[in-house]
Amino acid sequence: MFGQVRRGSVTMANVQDFIDDDPGYLAWLAVHPNGFVLNTYRRPTSAYLVLHRATCRSINLLPSGGSTWTKDYRKICGEREALESYARDAVGGDTRLCGHCL
Repeated sequence: MFGQVRRGSVTMANVQDFIDDDPGYLAWLAVHPNGFVLNTYRRPTSAYLVLHRATCRSINLLPSGGSTWTKDYRKICGEREALESYARDAVGGDTRLCGHCL
């Protein structure tokens, strides 16, 4: 499932996955201010699965020198329980909570 890199957004069982789709990701954040975002590498690994609130500045403001949100990193969005389950079942890891918002 993660061997290929998809472009755009993909909806999977209660989560929405954004790769190379900044407009879609920003629209999702605007519509779901109480939602959560799992930030991970473009090809997810159990080593980097960070869970954020949708309002967290570290995933809704561009990093200094950065120009995109969903090019180098993948944003998987949804409800907290769905994202934690996704991390365990699809990636084989546990989420780490963001130190800023959680």
